[in-house]
Amino acid sequence: MGPTVAFIGLGIMGGRMVKNVLKAGYAVRVQNRTMAKAEAVRALGATVAVTPRKAAVGADIVVTMVADPPALAAVLEGPEGVFAGCRPGTLVVDMSTVDPATSQAMAAKAKAAGLRYLEAPVTGGVGAAEQGTLTIMAGGSAEDFAAAKPLLETMGKKVLHIGPMGYGSVLKLCANLVGASIITSMNEALVLAVKSGLDLGVVTEVLTERSPLIGRTAPKVLSGDFSANFPLKHSHKDVQLALSTARAVGAPMFALGAVAQIQGAALAKGFGELDQTVTARVLEEIAGVQARKAPGA
Repeated sequence: MGPTVAFIGLGIMGGRMVKNVLKAGYAVRVQNRTMAKAEAVRALGATVAVTPRKAAVGADIVVTMVADPPALAAVLEGPEGVFAGCRPGTLVVDMSTVDPATSQAMAAKAKAAGLRYLEAPVTGGVGAAEQGTLTIMAGGSAEDFAAAKPLLETMGKKVLHIGPMGYGSVLKLCANLVGASIITSMNEALVLAVKSGLDLGVVTEVLTERSPLIGRTAPKVLSGDFSANFPLKHSHKDVQLALSTARAVGAPMFALGAVAQIQGAALAKGFGELDQTVTARVLEEIAGVQARKAPGA
């Protein structure tokens, strides 16, 4: 059996990722804000803690996988946070999608508490999380990366050390801004195509040649099934983090600004819990059409 792992955050991604850690034979203690999700993992062999601090007590490695920078601060800091429960030298690995400034700030706080810290955000989506084939982009010291790599390899097929703290977060934001931009462009293309009378099956076939992401996401639009694989509210959070990071370094983001506006319009309609492809509904409403494939087509 490998090191004892505490895993904090069992959402759409974390709940699947931790199953692969358990399959690899690690002793795992889990904690989640919604206890029902933690109880579901208990049945697979994990023990359940009621607070992040209690999950971290005695752990060799603590993994966090939460929604955003405020959620990360909430599980790491304070009297019931991870930092309060860790013994000196514990390695904390944050796999959330946050901005580089947040990663750097949390790493500094971990160091001040005598802890080690690695950022390791992921890409690949729900299917890759289920199968343990994520791409993992780590930022931090080479020593901490080497210590975490065997654990990370239970969750990802491509585990990369990108560079110093913050570099992993920047690359993850780059990946997600491209994804959000592709989906927005795809939705615009589908609306243009249906408005012009084209066969959406043929359109999707051709568009998929431009990006495999279209092949995975267009069926949601064409079927009208916007159940969340990646909720719009999380995609929009990542887009906003990318925009703020770009402003901080002076990088232009013209196209991403337009993506943010379309997503914002969809959020205003109450679509935040639905899949990020739901921005199609905003475009459809403006154009007066629906980009739906005929049943059986």
